[in-house]
Amino acid sequence: MRIKLRDIAERAHVSLSTVSRVINNHPTVDAKTREEVMAVLKEFGYPLNFASLGQNSATNHAITVAVSGVQILQDTPYRQGNEDNRQFSSFGPVVCNGIELVCQRSNTLMTIQRIRLEAPTPEDLALLAQAKGVIIVGGMVAASVIDTLEEANVPFVLVGAHLGIRMVNCVQGDYLSGFVEAMKVLVQNDHHQIAFVNGPVTTTTSQDKLSGYQLGLCQSGDCYHEQLVISAEDFTPHDGYQATQKLLARKAEADFSAIIYASDLLALGGLYALQEAGIAVPEQLSIMGCYDEPIAQFTTPPLSTIHLDWQRMGEIAAQRLLALLTHQNEYALRIVVPMRLIMRASHARKAI
Repeated sequence: MRIKLRDIAERAHVSLSTVSRVINNHPTVDAKTREEVMAVLKEFGYPLNFASLGQNSATNHAITVAVSGVQILQDTPYRQGNEDNRQFSSFGPVVCNGIELVCQRSNTLMTIQRIRLEAPTPEDLALLAQAKGVIIVGGMVAASVIDTLEEANVPFVLVGAHLGIRMVNCVQGDYLSGFVEAMKVLVQNDHHQIAFVNGPVTTTTSQDKLSGYQLGLCQSGDCYHEQLVISAEDFTPHDGYQATQKLLARKAEADFSAIIYASDLLALGGLYALQEAGIAVPEQLSIMGCYDEPIAQFTTPPLSTIHLDWQRMGEIAAQRLLALLTHQNEYALRIVVPMRLIMRASHARKAI
């Protein structure tokens, strides 16, 4: 018999989202509610240890990890022509490490398929339609990828983003809370004119980050100024460099004492633009990044940032897909991974 999360929610007298949070060990569920839901889950025989699925089964699962097959190589203005120094996000490799850990423990075959997630070819879509289960690693995913998987009835989990009102199984960072906390720290250091360099506006992660930035301003009683927000074309240092130059050009009309960046790589390019303009960080201007890339601790000064555990996201995605392959749960879960601030030396109290 197929186990339906709605039946579990009704028996436990809680919402469907509460059941989801209990299953995924979300910290916002109180102990009493967690205990009651866990009792119902056990009563229904729902698997609570996703990572162990497949270990004692005669049939091993096989999953496909779809990652972007095209990396847009952008030379930063201070390292043109030196391909060895081009900067890339470690998001994909670290997420795949997490997926691989779960696959090893559960004796699951893992295959990596490189495709253009943002613009897949017919051949790419045909390969996905033949998969047993898919984990999509990336925030920019064409609707045709999702349509193909749903039409072929292939279970899948999206890592790194969500699809707005279109409910699919996904694992994402808690960008709203993360950016609110970052804004709170800057405000506590007397920064009330805070600029924001966001990523592409078409991604749901960028929309969530903007909402966190706006909510942080609202909670501090500060006004939102469109002149202080720039949406970059991508998340590379090159884009961060250009966006920061645009902000500096507006500084006479819309002054600011801090910048928060939607990624550490954007902040890396921003750091160079500020140094080039003779602006000392953090003495004259504070900055913060997002994700806690390995390079963040080695910048000058070391970059304060919002940490997101990408490996854990990969583990959760693999566990969720194994559960879907085993039980074919009817309802999609949007799993949110907490973020936390990493305080380094790129932010300080506003100079008087």
